[in-house]
Amino acid sequence: MTAIDVSAEDVVVEMLQRTGSCSLDDLVIQLPNLSWSEIFGAIDRMSRDGRLLLRRLPRATYHITLSCNMRHSAHHPAKEA
Repeated sequence: MTAIDVSAEDVVVEMLQRTGSCSLDDLVIQLPNLSWSEIFGAIDRMSRDGRLLLRRLPRATYHITLSCNMRHSAHHPAKEA
């Protein structure tokens, strides 16, 4: 993971801790300093390792929620094997 990737993850987690769950579209709008691909990459990595929960909504969008252990804690990236 690069420093840019970790930074995007941190920003996404901080936004979700402040606002609660939201759609992918809402995140893209609320994080104008990150590209769509940076946000999507961060969400993809964090959903795969359990830090985020994704739920598909109608009209091809996703609802994003922090996992229980991430809601009130500081962001600690998962250790790579």
